[in-house]
Amino acid sequence: MTSADVTIVGGGPAGSALAVALGRQGVRVELYEKAHHPRPKACGEGLLPHGVSALRDLVGLPDAPKVRGLRFRAGDASVDADFSTGHGLVVRRDRFDRWLFEHAASTPNVDARPGARYTGTRAPILVGADGRQSMFHRRLPATPAMPRRVGLSTHAIGVAGVTDRVEVFFHGDGELYLAPTGDGEVLLSALFDYRHFTPDGIRRLLASIPALRARTRRIEFTTPLLASAPLGSHVPRIVDEAERLLLVGDAAGSPDPIVGDGLALALASTRDAAEAIVSGNLRDYQRRRLARGARARRLGRLMLALSRTERRASWVLRHLSAAVPPLLDFAVGHESSHHARP
Repeated sequence: MTSADVTIVGGGPAGSALAVALGRQGVRVELYEKAHHPRPKACGEGLLPHGVSALRDLVGLPDAPKVRGLRFRAGDASVDADFSTGHGLVVRRDRFDRWLFEHAASTPNVDARPGARYTGTRAPILVGADGRQSMFHRRLPATPAMPRRVGLSTHAIGVAGVTDRVEVFFHGDGELYLAPTGDGEVLLSALFDYRHFTPDGIRRLLASIPALRARTRRIEFTTPLLASAPLGSHVPRIVDEAERLLLVGDAAGSPDPIVGDGLALALASTRDAAEAIVSGNLRDYQRRRLARGARARRLGRLMLALSRTERRASWVLRHLSAAVPPLLDFAVGHESSHHARP
């Protein structure tokens, strides 16, 4: 046992945000992060408006490009869908995670421990914030999402025609995302069915998607290519009341990245987790967080079904284009209409 009230394992966005929320309420927190920031992270790096709102309320916003919506493309079909309230952010994870961890480290009552592995000594309440491959899934098991998918991400300069929208290109095996990360740099993130994954997937897509070929002739990659799998998971029980253990962030389950809600879901759930810890009602946090996750999973299944092939995605964009903006509103969450600011 330690002198802290709460032990948080994992100093990514969910763990750092929770440490800030608890420390400000006088809760003594020890925050373990096995790596040193900045560290690379395979991620789509998008933060939807309800996540932006939650982050603003907690610590303010980082210096990161704002985006007003998405542009969906399949073949020669294209539909723009803007957020009805607020804006999104594109946050490079190496910078964003360090920025938020530093906020946690400077918060009263928080003992932040970078480069420190958790060894088992714990406070009365233990929080698993250690991602999709959480060590605590031995106690609270996770089920990989289906279909099983692989993600690739990198950054580049020299891509023409970048705007203040995230572009989503549907291809035969998944999706390619293009988003501005600042100073002329862009994020390139690709999702594949694991059966069709190849390490050169992003380069292959840039050459095979007609709408991108001319825009990427002078491309220069600025960060290493990173991979992540499996993508998406379901954790049906995220609280062990007997052990006083709860899971947050991706450790508590994550939707398929096609929803784009991983970061926002983690940050928007921070208040629920903090309130549950302070009140002692951990089961209430489980109810709220599982409801948020179920909604995102349903949306993910729908979007994957609508975009299963490039031809189907193109048909949807051509013939159901009026339904795309409402679908995006559903994706960003009803909370954004209550909390987002212009």
